[in-house]
Amino acid sequence: MTMKTSTIRRTAVAAAALTVAALALAGCSSSGTADSGGAAKGTVTLWQRDGGVDLTDQVKAYEKANPGVTVKLSTIQADQYLTKLANSARAGSVPDLVSYDIVNTPLLATQGLLADVTDKVKGLSNKGDLAPAGVEIGTLDGKNFALPVALTGSQMFWNKSLFTKAGLDPDKPPTSLAEVKAAAQKIQALGGGVSGFSTLGGVGQAWTGFPSSWAKSGSVLTAAGKNQKAEFTSPELVGMVDWYQDMWKSGLMQKTDQPNQDPGNVGQENALNGKVGIVFGGANTLTAKKADFGSAVGIPGVDGGSGSFLGGDEIGMTAGAKNTTGAWSLMKWLVSSKQAAKIDLSQGWIAPDLTVAKSLATDDWSKDIVDTLAIGKLPKSIAYNAVINDPNGPWAQQSQKVIFQGADAKTALASAEKQANSLIEQAYSQVGQ
Repeated sequence: MTMKTSTIRRTAVAAAALTVAALALAGCSSSGTADSGGAAKGTVTLWQRDGGVDLTDQVKAYEKANPGVTVKLSTIQADQYLTKLANSARAGSVPDLVSYDIVNTPLLATQGLLADVTDKVKGLSNKGDLAPAGVEIGTLDGKNFALPVALTGSQMFWNKSLFTKAGLDPDKPPTSLAEVKAAAQKIQALGGGVSGFSTLGGVGQAWTGFPSSWAKSGSVLTAAGKNQKAEFTSPELVGMVDWYQDMWKSGLMQKTDQPNQDPGNVGQENALNGKVGIVFGGANTLTAKKADFGSAVGIPGVDGGSGSFLGGDEIGMTAGAKNTTGAWSLMKWLVSSKQAAKIDLSQGWIAPDLTVAKSLATDDWSKDIVDTLAIGKLPKSIAYNAVINDPNGPWAQQSQKVIFQGADAKTALASAEKQANSLIEQAYSQVGQ
């Protein structure tokens, strides 16, 4: 999940997900495995989404190192990706590899679009170094169907100069949401158009809010599967949403001219201009002026601890891949090669191999990003888009009523939980589980 406001997908995302779930995918088998014996050669077809990692430079480097392989790379509009892939599967013309929003992995694996690459993954010398949540979300019934390819994570950042001016120690950042509010109050008291706090949270603060609930082992959803349930009424989630409501009502969370919406990219731009004290978001936007900011590993919890939402892209071989040998060769190179990791870093992404990524980190800022990915989590569900990512879905609608309209958190989230459980049950019934 690339966390820019423009990439928080609208209703089309949820609709596409249900389209995939409803199709009978001719030519694909969820029990199919990838036979990747022999040397890589021929043409490999790869789809990537716009707004995610652009693998163009990585592919060029791979082709140079593997002259027997040509990679045909296609970029698909993100809000059409799932539908196009489902239609291609039905027509028996899927690409060999797909790179896509990491949150969609459970849906694609459950629906049989991805090949079982368990035996190949077992042979990876760096399997244990890959971002844990990125590997876990690509695992279904103990089998590997996908791996993380380029990642980012949500973190807390603070303007060191504003901290100093407000009488705060720039080397001692807040360690809980209560401390974030206290620091934001002191910073905002400086005046001059300075805001205490800004977030890039997307619908209902999932990107920057869920981490606060995970900081001390809280949960958003139970384990993926037909018995999955939403846990929106947990004390951690209720406490997080209540905190955002308080920050909005008190004026400490930066406003925009669009009602019921977090500051998004506007807040990030103001942060770059030195007008925001504390920022929850991704590192990409702020890296250009990283000397001005302190960075934390993840985001503080309601009562301390830290958590992060793992975003980025996953890669998998399709169950209908024609060049399985070439596809696995490229997939392995993308998740294991130090050369690929260097290109990822140059584009503002972090390689999935955290050991390699840490070796490339040249300062505390970069090291904090890598350590953030190590604690990163994300909700795992085939109904993720309908339940959480859809702006008209239960999580977004009800959490925004709390944050921006002052609704009671327990009541609103109980309603969201009931709606979410119905959507989860519906999604799994559509795939025959």
